Amino acid sequence: MRKLLIGPALTGVGWLAGSHYGAKAEQIVHKSPDTTYAGIAQAFDNMSPSGTTHFEGGTPMPYEIKVDRTPGERLVVRVMFNGREGGETDIAFTPQNNGQDTLVTAKAHGDREVLRAALAGSTNARLAYAPDWMLNLLAVRPLLQQLARQVESGQAVSMPGYQSQTDWESSLPPDQQKQVQEWRQYEASRPMVDPNADAQRYMNGT
Repeated sequence: MRKLLIGPALTGVGWLAGSHYGAKAEQIVHKSPDTTYAGIAQAFDNMSPSGTTHFEGGTPMPYEIKVDRTPGERLVVRVMFNGREGGETDIAFTPQNNGQDTLVTAKAHGDREVLRAALAGSTNARLAYAPDWMLNLLAVRPLLQQLARQVESGQAVSMPGYQSQTDWESSLPPDQQKQVQEWRQYEASRPMVDPNADAQRYMNGT
């Protein structure tokens, strides 16, 4: 009986600890807030603001990256999948050591329903079920560490492992390139649907 109780108890303690330490991701960068902000903002600027996803095993889906900026203080990054917000990361920049260093704090939040649709059938499908604290702990924190090293080194800052849309497509096998192209053609040719207008026409009998 004790073993039966200890297992769930340890699991609960681990979950509570993770939810505490993963409530946000923090990283000290040994550069001023303005320099740190400019570097991390540059990493997002270097990414394509829109394109088509291709997660292994999943269905290509249009995505869009939107960044709201408060220069030197905050970046709010939103990722849209097929027009719906799938995730948001709020990144704050706080001066430390009389402005010589910067505390970067990031909090990620994912919309489970949108992420499940975006990742369905792919090898990353399980990520759609990960709680926010796990995303902060296992994904956002390591990313901040890598970006901090780039900012401190003075080199151009970019998202680790990121490829431009063109480079990414050219690196795909021919069958996957064809799938992406077919999806893009479908997206471009399908009629735009306004559900409110359709409902109004139905009510009017047109």
